[in-house]
Amino acid sequence: MAIPQYDCITCKVRNCSILNNCDTHTLTAISTYKFSRSLRKGEKLFSEGDPVPGIYFVKKGFLKVELNGKQGRPLILRIAGRGAVFGHRANARHACHTCSATAVSDVLYCYVPYDLFDEIVDKSPILSQQINNYILDELELVEKKAINLAHKTVREKIAEALLLLAEAYQYEEKKQSFRISFCRQDIADLAGTTKEQVSKILKDFEKEGLIKCAAKKFSYLHTAMLRNISNHHSLPGREK
Repeated sequence: MAIPQYDCITCKVRNCSILNNCDTHTLTAISTYKFSRSLRKGEKLFSEGDPVPGIYFVKKGFLKVELNGKQGRPLILRIAGRGAVFGHRANARHACHTCSATAVSDVLYCYVPYDLFDEIVDKSPILSQQINNYILDELELVEKKAINLAHKTVREKIAEALLLLAEAYQYEEKKQSFRISFCRQDIADLAGTTKEQVSKILKDFEKEGLIKCAAKKFSYLHTAMLRNISNHHSLPGREK
């Protein structure tokens, strides 16, 4: 199936990516060298240890970014949606991917070979700074993830996981519903817990009126209360 080629200058996704503040010359160069590609749900964009051949810009869909832990159990670091970038941290010393990215829905993305992208970055101080900012944001996210895994209760972790899903799927309480591509095990891998604990806590949240869900469809999330729980304000007597 042929995939249409998008111009970076007119692409709406540019507004939520590292290309947001780039000048016309830089955007034209990227548009010239990029390829538009797609993934089916369940396909990997790359795996841990794979060489980095180029830069990936996610245009549509969602991917789970994960690390393999003990006994092959994964930990989902984040959910990557439109505007996400991969391959930007590669250099002579770090030429392989340190994590995996798997499509949890059908995905459209743009790809630029690394050597060509590197030339473009060398000529664009703005793009270079945007990449540095993006790397720092990722570092901050990983640091927070480590702290949360060490100090938060299961209840707090699952509340935070639901908020991350709501943000990724652009949930608004006025719209009242959104369908996720994540199963209970995925939510567990995102929260750093077990599928059984996820099922238990979700039932608790439903009883407390914080969520309404059936399978992978959430018809309501009380985001303010979930944020309170995630920020270490769990109700007394709840999950230890």
